[in-house]
Amino acid sequence: MRRYRKLMVLFLCLFLLNGCWDAREIEQRTSVIALAVDKHPKGFEVSVQVPIPTKVVGSGGEGGGGGPEAVQVFTATGKTLTDALDSIQYETNQRVFLGNSRLLLIGEDQARSGVGEMLDAFRRNPQVRRRQWPVVVKGKAKEALYADLKLEQIPVDYIVSMLENGMREGRFPRKGMNDFYVDLANPGKQPVLNYMEVKGKEVRWLGTALFRKDQMVGILDRRETRPLLQIGMREEGETLDVPCVEKPGYVVFTPKGIKRSVRIKNRNGKPEIDVYITVRGEVIEKTCGFDLSKEQSLRRMTTQIRRTSEKRARFVMKKVQKDIKTDAFQLGNIVRAYRPKLWRTAEWDRTFPDIPIRVSYKIKILRTGVEYD
Repeated sequence: MRRYRKLMVLFLCLFLLNGCWDAREIEQRTSVIALAVDKHPKGFEVSVQVPIPTKVVGSGGEGGGGGPEAVQVFTATGKTLTDALDSIQYETNQRVFLGNSRLLLIGEDQARSGVGEMLDAFRRNPQVRRRQWPVVVKGKAKEALYADLKLEQIPVDYIVSMLENGMREGRFPRKGMNDFYVDLANPGKQPVLNYMEVKGKEVRWLGTALFRKDQMVGILDRRETRPLLQIGMREEGETLDVPCVEKPGYVVFTPKGIKRSVRIKNRNGKPEIDVYITVRGEVIEKTCGFDLSKEQSLRRMTTQIRRTSEKRARFVMKKVQKDIKTDAFQLGNIVRAYRPKLWRTAEWDRTFPDIPIRVSYKIKILRTGVEYD
């Protein structure tokens, strides 16, 4: 009897081993590697880029040199994003699969109109990965899918590697799809995304697109993004060109590490914020006859770098507060976390343009460079 019971249990366990009953071979999928969404009178214009297996070197086919010839772009329009994707489905011979997409390109017009409805469709689709990179593209996002970039077989891989390297080095905002979702859901944060231009054989990172909720409201260029990264994200940012003291020419300072501390004061129920930033870095170029080997000269140059950094930070802070009027520095989230009562009474989104925010720098030069005779 016990033997039959064991056999019955074993037999019932077999029902749990269903296997991949709904599996689909990779050859039976149209794998999308990049999506582009543009504004259209009908609603949305959606474009997808699909690699052509026989045109990619190492695919088992004849292979090729990559570039635009190695991919195909499908475009459709619709009242909703799903309508447009369904239309693309009827243009392809296999099921469209979005799980391999690494890049979401958003046209500037669409970003300024708002991306909430578009993101709702992506959030509900289990195929769309949260680890892909959303980017705002100057002009039409669709044009970026036709880029002729020769350094990678698949052109969008060049854009992806450019973004990832820039983020790794602290020069670009580290903002992926999941970060964008989190920022939109957090009342103390306003989202930012990387802003790029892609034309023909050229791709350029132009700066940062600033949002108020789900709507793009402004842009910071390359140099203006540096204070944004240091104040809001504790990233190093790009190199800084500093005028020499009392001599024509420049000293180029590159950051190698950064620390940030934020102090919040309550002034009669209104917040005041002091941001203290310590930057360690190196001098990598000098175009003036200023002797940095002397201690006094090094101190004067350190002061000059500090003043230049603070001047640029004040300019960007004023632009973000008074002109764009969105908390791209995400300082509101710090107030919300550490001073919740002050956050509730301050009405942050409304009062942010008038909140006193002071930024102070401390510079430490680690190396002045080696000069050979």
